Amino acid sequence: MLDAEGEGRRAPPLGDRDAQQPITLHEARHTCASLLIAAGVNAKALSVIMGHATIAMTFDVYGKLMSGGLDEAAAAANAYLAGDGKRPALRLVG
Repeated sequence: MLDAEGEGRRAPPLGDRDAQQPITLHEARHTCASLLIAAGVNAKALSVIMGHATIAMTFDVYGKLMSGGLDEAAAAANAYLAGDGKRPALRLVG
C-alpha cells in the first residue's frame, strides 16, 4: 500500500492470516511475476502484464527465474529437426 507521501508500507494482514507476515506491494508484484514464470507464461506476455517498457527490463529482473538454457535450446532444435512428432504442421500462406 502507499501512504499519502507515496511511500510503501506493509499491507495489513487478511482475515485469519494474522500469524503470517504481511507483504509489501513490491513483494506481491514480484510473487505474481514469479508464479506466472513458473506457470510457463512467456517472457513477452510477462513483460506486458508487468508493464515493463522493454522486454530487456523483464529479463534483467526475472531472467534468473526463467528456464531454458543453451542445452535445452539445442535439444529442442535437435528434436524438431529429427521429426519426433512434435513438429507443427507447415502450411502455405499468401
